[in-house]
Amino acid sequence: MAKLERVTALVSLLQRTREPRSLSALCEELQVSRATANRLLALLRDQHGFDIQYDREANGYVLKRSPQDPTLARLLGVGSPELAGVLAAHAILEQIPPGPLGSGTTRAREQLGRLRSQWFGDPQISDRIQLRMAHPRMTREEDFNVLVSALATRRRLRFDYRSRSQDAHGGRQVSPQRLTFYRSNWYLAAWCHAQEALRVFSVDRVSHAAVLKEPARELSAALLARELDSSYGIFPGAGDHTAVLKFNALAARWAAEEEWHPDARRALQPDGSALLKVPYHNDTELVMEVLRHGANCEVLSPPALRAAVAKAAAAAAAQYA
Repeated sequence: MAKLERVTALVSLLQRTREPRSLSALCEELQVSRATANRLLALLRDQHGFDIQYDREANGYVLKRSPQDPTLARLLGVGSPELAGVLAAHAILEQIPPGPLGSGTTRAREQLGRLRSQWFGDPQISDRIQLRMAHPRMTREEDFNVLVSALATRRRLRFDYRSRSQDAHGGRQVSPQRLTFYRSNWYLAAWCHAQEALRVFSVDRVSHAAVLKEPARELSAALLARELDSSYGIFPGAGDHTAVLKFNALAARWAAEEEWHPDARRALQPDGSALLKVPYHNDTELVMEVLRHGANCEVLSPPALRAAVAKAAAAAAAQYA
């Protein structure tokens, strides 16, 4: 049990009753040594203003008075960053599908909920600070759990997969490498043994997953970094192209502060516009992102990306002609 959780549990124990609690009883309930229990009592008494007294006749400790502000957030020096962290962690675990992450996070979510109320006092604080995920897809819990199991045991996977882009359905046998939650959805990066290549699968399109006996093929960390981390978006491939995007002064106020990619480079221009250079391999996702900014963003190079955006924009405009 971490120190902060032990302090929280000790305060809860002392506040639940006015009867003296022996040191042995405190040690048993907190599952700590006598030395640790004494340190926690001293911490609350000497540093945080709890009036904890020892009753010699009853051979136990009793809480006579708590500080005026009973919330542990202030007592233990927990401020806005910690508040945001607890609320975000609780909200993420509640919202990430599937279910959320199955029963495996039940205990973690319950503990975070208790910490939230004990630290910050206000039971409605989660209603005032919220985290919302856009357009999450439905992921089957049973298949998701099989994928996690294969990753943990380093075994091959077999599953049925229906591709969105081609609407094709077929079986896959893969060696799982990485599971990523990206833009509110889960993606599995895996070595496809039929195609002998690294592929990324949208987990919501996976069904009938099963762990095989064969050990997974291990790809080097360097290869995974090059194929999965060096270019924009979720699609695999080394970042062998660089998109040069120009945002007008209006859009620059947002685009200049957005994290497009760790290796992206931005430069503000004298007229208030901004140039953004982004490494990429597959332009599918990048085209959609550029179109999101409409007329506020222009692709300067390379020509192939500029043409792809122009074609997509023209097709969209033709529907309204």
